[in-house]
Amino acid sequence: MKKKMLLLLLAGLLGLAPAAKIWAATEETDEKELQEEQTEIDETKPATETERVDAVAKQFNVPPATVQDLRSKGQGWGEITIGLSMANRLAKTDPATYPTSADALQKVETMRDGGEGWGRISKDLGFKLGPVISETKAARKEFQSERPERTKKMEKMEKVERSGRPERTERPNRPERPNRPERPEHANSGRSGK
Repeated sequence: MKKKMLLLLLAGLLGLAPAAKIWAATEETDEKELQEEQTEIDETKPATETERVDAVAKQFNVPPATVQDLRSKGQGWGEITIGLSMANRLAKTDPATYPTSADALQKVETMRDGGEGWGRISKDLGFKLGPVISETKAARKEFQSERPERTKKMEKMEKVERSGRPERTERPNRPERPNRPERPEHANSGRSGK
């Protein structure tokens, strides 16, 4: 009986080993995707610094002073965006411990300053990176659309000027087709039913 229980326990543990590998691979993929989003956000050029501060503050419902404080600490736009997104997620998942986003942001910053990656922070705080990635992507799209329309039009005009493509010329008229001669009728056009 003990032998059967031991075998069942061992089989159960071996069955969990592949699941643990899949879980670790998913965390790695999420961490990598979040790092790519951070880089893309950092590379998105804001119209002005003030406009970006206001856009981030509006996106995450925090005062602009909070964003300016994070910026003055040397954080890039991507890191600020991810940090605020994680703080929002933490405040939603554990409102008893972190009643405000400011409290949650303080916890996330402390862990980040301790050298922990985004994946480790989310795991330690009890939530997954998926919603953080989604919120970060939405913020990046918002930042890309925040540039004034005038700038987009100017870029489009520069593209057209750079193309160096000659103007399209009109096609010459096609010559008329000569009429086909009529087909002579054959005397033996009908078939005999022999």
